[in-house]
Amino acid sequence: MPIDPLLLQKGFTLQAALELSTVAIGLPEIAGDYNQLLVFGHAGSGFWKSLDEPLTGSDPLDCMSIKMVEDFLQRTGCADYLVLYPSTDLQIDLRALGKQLGWHADSALGIGINAIHGTWFAYRVVVLANTFYETHDETHDETQTNNLAEAPCGKCITRPCVDACPVGAPGVTFDLQACMGERVREGSACAYQCLARNACPVGTEYRYDQDQMRYHYQKSLQLIQSNKLT
Repeated sequence: MPIDPLLLQKGFTLQAALELSTVAIGLPEIAGDYNQLLVFGHAGSGFWKSLDEPLTGSDPLDCMSIKMVEDFLQRTGCADYLVLYPSTDLQIDLRALGKQLGWHADSALGIGINAIHGTWFAYRVVVLANTFYETHDETHDETQTNNLAEAPCGKCITRPCVDACPVGAPGVTFDLQACMGERVREGSACAYQCLARNACPVGTEYRYDQDQMRYHYQKSLQLIQSNKLT
């Protein structure tokens, strides 16, 4: 059973509860006031397609995600919680947390990958809460297996992501500077999509649609440009 079936219906197909004593990543000191870490994410486009409000403001998806989880907590009688991610100064290592949950492994693309959804998933909300949910680390999409963290890149022979990238960024160590430099180049085909990511054969049926993809890549491109990260 998912932590919350209503959130599952809204596309939060990844849901997990961890006892704080088992969390392997560093947490802020204030975490000692709570007993569980709740993690919510989505895979594929179900979450995007369930949105029924206009995407306005600077971080509408983050705001909507937090509101959905806060509504769930308040609906279930939990008034004692603290949102760690997103929209907080309390930094946590999402990649390490995802690995502990078994939701992803490292990929040649510099982002997490799982054996079912490929790279088409995201972590939406992480909350400290005084709750008592059964702890688990598996997805609640019934089409899934529990082996999400199997590393597909290690079994890949053809490496289509490498061939598709115009600057050869994918590899054992992803060349982030080369990637960002290409994305901000005028006329780049990588501005609003990742050609290497699109070329990956894992989880293609869960690939984001063009609207969702453009939204996310436009946000990241603006971040690169505004912070002059290249």
